[in-house]
Amino acid sequence: MMLVIDANSIIAAIIRNSGARRIIVSGEFILVSPEFLVEEIEKYKTYIMKKSGMGKEELNLLITLLLKRVRILPHAEYENKIPEAKLLMTEDALDVPYVAVCLALKCNGIWTNDKHYEYKKKIKVFKTEHLLKLLPQE
Repeated sequence: MMLVIDANSIIAAIIRNSGARRIIVSGEFILVSPEFLVEEIEKYKTYIMKKSGMGKEELNLLITLLLKRVRILPHAEYENKIPEAKLLMTEDALDVPYVAVCLALKCNGIWTNDKHYEYKKKIKVFKTEHLLKLLPQE
C-alpha cells in the first residue's frame, strides 16, 4: 500500500517512540511525501527537541533514519497536480503538496490525523490507529 505521509505523522514519530514510529520502521507501507516535508521538519526542529528531550545530534540521526523510509518527491514530479489539489484542499494551503503527491502517484491515500481531510471524497485518509491495526502482530 502506498501512502503519503504528512508532516504531523512523521513529527509524532520523531518526538517519541510511538505507533507512528512503528508504522514507519515496519516497512509494511510504501511512504512518500513532497520535498516540503523536509522543510516542515526543519521548521519545527526546536519544538521537536523540546518535546522529545533529544539533543541536536540524536535528533538529526533519528530524522535521517526515519526519512530513509520515505520517498521524497521533488516538486517537478507533482506540480501538474497542484491546481487540482488546491480545489480539494481549500482549508489549509500547506496540505496542497501532500494531496498533489497523492494524486500524481495514485497513492492509496494519505496518512494524517488532521480532521479537515476526513470529508474529502477523492482522497482516502488513514489515521495512525488504522495503520497500526494493519501491521502484523508481534
